[in-house]
Amino acid sequence: MRHAYRVQQFRRGSVLILAAMALLVSSAQAATRDLRVEGKKPAEYVAAQTGKSWAVVIGINEYEKVRQLTYAVPDAKAVADTLERQGFSVTALYNQAATQRAIRSALGTKLAKKVRPEDRIVIYYAGHGEEAKVTGGKGMGYLIPVDGEVDDLAGTGVSMGLIKELADALPAKQVLFLIDVCYGGIAGQQFRSLPKMTEDYLRVITRERGRQLITAGGADQQAMEAPEWGHSVFTYYVLEGLNKGHADLNNDGIIPATELYTYLNERVFTAANLKGHQQRPELWALAAEKGEFVFFTERGQGDRVGSSPVSDSGAATDELAKMKAELEMLKAQMAKPAEVPKPIELAKAPSYSAPQLSSDPQPQVHEITGKDGAPMMLVPAGEFLFGDKSERLSLPAFYMDKYEVSTRLYAAFLKAIPVAPHPKDWSEQISGVVSDFRPVVNIYWQDADNYCRYYGKRLPTEQEWEKAARGTDGRIYPWGNEEPTSRHALFNTMDWNGYGMLAVVWSHGEGASPYGILGLSGNVWELTNSDFDSSYKVLRGGSWRDESVALRSTNRNKIHPRHQSVMVGFRCAQDVP
Repeated sequence: MRHAYRVQQFRRGSVLILAAMALLVSSAQAATRDLRVEGKKPAEYVAAQTGKSWAVVIGINEYEKVRQLTYAVPDAKAVADTLERQGFSVTALYNQAATQRAIRSALGTKLAKKVRPEDRIVIYYAGHGEEAKVTGGKGMGYLIPVDGEVDDLAGTGVSMGLIKELADALPAKQVLFLIDVCYGGIAGQQFRSLPKMTEDYLRVITRERGRQLITAGGADQQAMEAPEWGHSVFTYYVLEGLNKGHADLNNDGIIPATELYTYLNERVFTAANLKGHQQRPELWALAAEKGEFVFFTERGQGDRVGSSPVSDSGAATDELAKMKAELEMLKAQMAKPAEVPKPIELAKAPSYSAPQLSSDPQPQVHEITGKDGAPMMLVPAGEFLFGDKSERLSLPAFYMDKYEVSTRLYAAFLKAIPVAPHPKDWSEQISGVVSDFRPVVNIYWQDADNYCRYYGKRLPTEQEWEKAARGTDGRIYPWGNEEPTSRHALFNTMDWNGYGMLAVVWSHGEGASPYGILGLSGNVWELTNSDFDSSYKVLRGGSWRDESVALRSTNRNKIHPRHQSVMVGFRCAQDVP
């Protein structure tokens, strides 16, 4: 189903300015900079192999027997407009026109009469979707037409099994479904990574048949729509990616379905997560065929006869250039040798506007933004149970970073403080990793302390850390008393496989603490300001390597201040202004 989400404020800038894919883009561009297929540039080669472009676009707001939607029809109309500008012949079914019979006829009868073997097809659907689950059987996903009924999906819906059959029967070379609903029950092979663009790969995906499907999210998730976008979050980034070329990650003039998915996966997940919502797109191959649907950007449109230009063509190039410049600056900083950690003189960080608090003794501002740009969550004053013996303690109110400090934030700190030493393996931490929102690790205690102090913060005490994780009800884990699963945290992964194996700091939303703080259990141990004894500092939270017992909120570990580890990171705390 779709999920309407309304909030008072949305930090759009934090999504649109994301450079989390800078390294992926840089390496992808390097791999395709001089790529030629049969003497032609990628866009020229694909255009020569591609026939006519067809599309069926479906959008339903005004359901007869299901909850109404707000943005499904505007989403569909915007997609239809985008496709028409790219030379597609579009058949549109909106609201009352999108009956079960009309959808099946459009896909199974009318398209089949027009399409030729060299053609390509996009089928876009925005509306409700459901998964029917029968005890002892496999789930089946359904699109719900305007006259569909949730209680009779098999009789009134359009099953994904039928969609797969219709797609296979169409004579077109490539078919791509963009389905703006979230559900399971899809039969096919799921993809999770971006293939390397080579001459052989481009030749195969262009010449062979392919049937692919991208959904707005996975099973048991809801597709989010909100007035801030004027669309669903999924369709908003589909339009951004195609109209402005942002999804052309290697800037070669084409956007294969796997590249579009990689772009959507990062953007949609991030935007939804900033609203406290879990949604991650999925890409499926509906048949054992190696062909792949390919869009053209404006740069590639020049090689397409009869195609209209797409607006804002320079956006992807400008964004790529900016991300590459940042990367080169970081590489220059990395060249300096590491130094023995020590306290450093810290200039005052850039000022920021302190939140206005109520005159009531209990602070009313539940989330602020620290001077480093990191969101911080309020942990209210009061008593809580501390330690395995459930000792009752009381603490004043304080703020805690919502996420572990990422390599992105730490890179900004190194830029501001040139004398600050780099963490061990810093170049490996920020290169060859898709997202720079993974936690910084291999860091000395003193350097973590310097980071926090520079931004007017501090490392938390272990008492503060435990209250932030455990709340006031004596729960075992931040999320409650349920045993940890992969939905809650990254843990019990015994073999180190590089920094890319660490979870992005806002992953595992189901593992949030009572105060909305994420990642307190698993991923990496977190440094505190408390002494374990005369020689060691306290660690809390467990790591990617530890078993579930180490993820308990009362569990303690230790580290020498002069020791670094790929299992140890940190986050900051701050007094209430």
